[in-house]
Amino acid sequence: MGPLLVFALLIPIGVLFAQAWQGQSSRMSFAASERHGIEYLTTLSQVTTALTDAQSAAVAGRAVDRTALARAVDTASAVDNRLGDELRTRERWSGLRVKIEALPTATTTDPETVYSAYSEATDLLLALYAKVRENSQLLQDPEGDTYFLQDGASEELPEAVVAAGRFVDIVVIQTKDQHQDHREEAAASIAAARQGLLDPASDLADGLQNAVDSTQSRTMGGNLLSRLDRFRRSMDTLAASVSDQTLPSADKLAAPRTEVQTAASDLSTTILAELDVLIEQRQDGVWTERLISIGTLVIAVLGTCLPLLLALSRRRRRRPPFHGPSHASHVAATPDTVPSQWEPAGAAR
Repeated sequence: MGPLLVFALLIPIGVLFAQAWQGQSSRMSFAASERHGIEYLTTLSQVTTALTDAQSAAVAGRAVDRTALARAVDTASAVDNRLGDELRTRERWSGLRVKIEALPTATTTDPETVYSAYSEATDLLLALYAKVRENSQLLQDPEGDTYFLQDGASEELPEAVVAAGRFVDIVVIQTKDQHQDHREEAAASIAAARQGLLDPASDLADGLQNAVDSTQSRTMGGNLLSRLDRFRRSMDTLAASVSDQTLPSADKLAAPRTEVQTAASDLSTTILAELDVLIEQRQDGVWTERLISIGTLVIAVLGTCLPLLLALSRRRRRRPPFHGPSHASHVAATPDTVPSQWEPAGAAR
């Protein structure tokens, strides 16, 4: 095998290796971006809990826990400082933070004004969820289980938590409005809020069940479904606590709403943890593929070049050794065979 043939064989080997390496790099980058999105979503879950708690307290006329809300905002700001440029969320988060910091906290503020201000903030928060899932490429995830998990964590569950808070707040506002002429309007508002409460919870349950059905993970079902059942029970209990005939007070709604928040926080943590594990395993699989690619390249190069090296080695062994001038030439050049210039001409030896 000549050098030109070896070179011709090495070219396609190198091209195939480069293509495989590029594809693996792209998948690694995709997974890393998704994991950054998961990290961002984790902090937004904390903001969601703190913000809806603050909203319900303000609407009910109670003191708002600004410390908890400020702590959640600071945590999200720290993550946005690291990942905001990559995920292109810097502007949206800055606007949301300004909106949160300007929210009313005085207990004397009109409940409907408070509700409107907080609703604007939660709308911006839900829009930020959508921005993170899109720019982190979670929305484009090709696997069924990871897709349904990210959909639940970044859309259905936040919407359900916000809807639960708004449902309670609307009921509280209507209990303070005792005008007879407003009863039909109040009933319609509560019915719409109840439907807005149940729809995302139902969609979340369907999506998480699809994730469990399509996964190869042996632990996902056990980790998710029990927490999902708790969350659905809490949502059903909250929805059933308000009837068309009677409107409970804010105090009676506090316990079921707190259970919704607790169950939602536990479920969100579990979903995001399961999602992160699946994507981390995907990264590990790509690293294994890279090691296999490198090993295959080494074997291919050695298999191609080794015959040429062996052939060159055999050629060197077949060449005769070089020993310098022959003995006869040495004898011809010795002084005894050359007439001396001091010897008389014709002198006999």
